[in-house]
Amino acid sequence: MKNVIISLGLLLSSITTVQAQDIVSQLQACRAQTDNAVRLACYDKLAVKYAEENIKNDLHVTKVSTPNSNAATPPVTTPTKSPTTPPVSVSTEKRPPADDYASRDDQVKRFGLSKVIEPQEKIEKITSVITSVQKNPYGKLIITLETGQVWRQTNSTSLRLKPGQEVYVEEGALGSYFLGKESSNKRIRVKRSK
Repeated sequence: MKNVIISLGLLLSSITTVQAQDIVSQLQACRAQTDNAVRLACYDKLAVKYAEENIKNDLHVTKVSTPNSNAATPPVTTPTKSPTTPPVSVSTEKRPPADDYASRDDQVKRFGLSKVIEPQEKIEKITSVITSVQKNPYGKLIITLETGQVWRQTNSTSLRLKPGQEVYVEEGALGSYFLGKESSNKRIRVKRSK
């Protein structure tokens, strides 16, 4: 039994080695193409060819056991179908991300909210006037700006702020934000809540 398994393993490994060498030679032939469109078509043909071969050769080994027998039974090989993926279409026309079309006002409104897509020209600092300053029960500030943004203090640094003052909010490292006054070197760490 062990000899059969070992010989089967050696046979399968030699087949995959031959296939790997075949893939490499075909990839090198595609790489030698000078025209970009021809080279891309060659790579696409190889991808489709080997995806189909992998689907055909995809075998799943399961152990079948019967409740009445205590003897070990050999594994049974059954083919399984992998979900086929639709062919990928490649367009040569370059489209900029949709977020690049966002106006500055839209970017200011979304500044500090969770990041889904990074725009190419990202705003790193905004300035606005404070409309209200409140303290939560823990003594930390809740600052509302005239843009409608609400920022909550997350650290315990003290900074005296009054309605009507102009402040800036800038992005720090690792998604943190800082609020400060231009006339002062102090700043507080904040998180946008609205």
